Parts: sequence; structure tokens; C-alpha cells
Amino acid sequence: MIELPLVGQLTARIQARYLIAFGWGLLTMAMFLSTRRLDLEISFASATWLRIAQYIPMGFIFIPATMVAYLGIPQDKSNAVAGLVNFVRNIGSSVGTSAVTTILARRAQVHQEILASHTGLGDRAFDASASALAGQLGRAGSGDPQMQAYREIYHAVQNQASTLSYIDTFWILGIASGIMFLLSFLLKKNNPRAKVQVVAH
Repeated sequence: MIELPLVGQLTARIQARYLIAFGWGLLTMAMFLSTRRLDLEISFASATWLRIAQYIPMGFIFIPATMVAYLGIPQDKSNAVAGLVNFVRNIGSSVGTSAVTTILARRAQVHQEILASHTGLGDRAFDASASALAGQLGRAGSGDPQMQAYREIYHAVQNQASTLSYIDTFWILGIASGIMFLLSFLLKKNNPRAKVQVVAH
């Protein structure tokens, strides 16, 4: 809501494609920042600021993109353009959500398999960690400390695999945003200071 009037004013001074490129550039940096700041110990405040950083560029992308969609289109075709824009936006949102969900699930499986390969009973580091954890649980009064230690380690592996899958997804989205940043300069130019001509009949 804060961005709407600001971007609206900027569209009257700066070409829409430059605003779109600026938005994609910001989003690229936000995604790569997320890959560096995301871990299992992230605080709620840090996660909130990362989410804000990811959403700030959206106003610079969608508002000018809507404007670009109407460039060179006759006024009597505006309703058709509006319908196509909404259709493509809905399809893109659905496909994007499905793609991200699939990537998260697939990468979590890959990372869990890699991490689980280091949790065999013959692995010295795993045996030492499991024994130490079982000892702590036993002193805390656990009925079956060894099995509970294995369960705790398994949950830790799942959490780490999930976190790594989010980092991978942010990398992919960052690369995709960088590509869109470059493609933004291929959009049609517009003259933001051009006066609207009213044709009298």
C-alpha cells in the first residue's frame, strides 16, 4: 500500500521497463540474501524482515508490468487485454506455486538421503552423538533413551533437509529473477511524459 502511490508517481517520470528491471534486481538480491540468512536458528524477526525484503520489489514489478501490457494496444481492445492479463497472471501464479512446492519436496528428499547416509550405526560420529544424547535422555528419566535418541536425530535430519531445500529453492528463484532482470530491457519502450491525445469525433 505504501508503494502504490510511489510507483504510480515514478511511472510518470521513468520508463516502465526500467522500473520493472529495478524490481527484478531487488528481488534477485533479496533471494540471494535469503540463502545466506536462512538456518534452523533464524529468529521470527529475521524471517519477517527477509519476507519484507522479498515483497518490496513486487510493487515495482506488477504495476509497471500492467502498464506495459497496454502499450500499443487500441483503446477498444483494452477489455480483451485486461482479461488476458488476469488469465496469464492466474495461470502463472498456479504454475509457480506448484513448481516451488515440487522443488521443495524433491530437494528435501535429496538432502535427507545425503544426510541419512551419515547416520549409519557404523559411522563413528553418529554413534558418538547418539550415545551422548541417549545418556542425556537417560539421566532425564527417559524410558527408552536409545530409541528416543534415534528419533531426535531423525527429526533433526528432517529439519535440516527441509531448511536446505528452502535454500536451494531461493537460489533457483534468485537465478530466475536475475534472468527476468535482463529480459526486462527487451520490453517495449514507453514515453512516460507523453501527453494523452483525445480524439474528437
